[in-house]
Amino acid sequence: MSTSLLDPDFIRRLARLRLLVRRRFAGTAGGARRSTRRGASVEFADHRAYSPGDDIRRIDWNAYARLEELVLRLFVAEEDLTVYLMIDRSASMAFGEPAKLEVAKRLAAALAYIGLTGSERVSVVPFGAGADQPLPPTRGQRRVGHVLKYLDAIEPSGETSLRKTVDEFLARRPRPGLVIVLGDLLDPDGWTRPLDRLLSEKHEPVLFHVLATEEVDPPAGGDFAFVDSERGRRVEVSLDRRARQAYLARLDAFLDSIQSYAKKRGLSYVQAFGELSLEDALMSYLRAG
Repeated sequence: MSTSLLDPDFIRRLARLRLLVRRRFAGTAGGARRSTRRGASVEFADHRAYSPGDDIRRIDWNAYARLEELVLRLFVAEEDLTVYLMIDRSASMAFGEPAKLEVAKRLAAALAYIGLTGSERVSVVPFGAGADQPLPPTRGQRRVGHVLKYLDAIEPSGETSLRKTVDEFLARRPRPGLVIVLGDLLDPDGWTRPLDRLLSEKHEPVLFHVLATEEVDPPAGGDFAFVDSERGRRVEVSLDRRARQAYLARLDAFLDSIQSYAKKRGLSYVQAFGELSLEDALMSYLRAG
């Protein structure tokens, strides 16, 4: 993995950032985010009527003096967020310069660093045929090196199936959390159904869409041989102006469908294409809130 992530200035900027979470999750330990759970933290949240059996120590006697009604003080519990970095490591991610997988790994490394230094739990879930076993959730700044080493070892191979990966992921009954999908979304099984499943199980998906420069801005003309890197199919194409325009029209429709889906479901969608800097891609997500 590129050592640019270890640049001291970049690291210092990352350390001041927090991951963007649109939903609230019920945690099980003291974290750094507000949760939907009611607990005994110091931040007041609301009142509710007293019921027999409630802890009388939480009765708000000042409110009773005003309202002549017993009410309990409720407090915001702090959230212990789990971040799942779901990375496409299929053969198509080897395409481009730099390779799409390398871009995805660098983004994942930066997101992992932000999460671990922000007291979040971080897990890595590669997907693609023959993918490695997921890295279980871990937390703490001291685990940054361990997570980066795991990311660095991920190599591209085989076909992709986000659907299968999400099915296996949910079968393990993970705690609801932030599921950040990093990949090209060029999935023959489709990408909407697995994301819908994540939503139905109370997770919050985030999409980091990684495409190579040649995919978003193909050459203006010439004869080319296109090879499906996952299935080995080869197609000879003369990429004249008309063919290029047809390709770009289909690409625009593909991107519009993803943006429309994300907007409809309230998801964060980040395009990390071609020469766009990693920092710009990260900032477009982290500052979206």
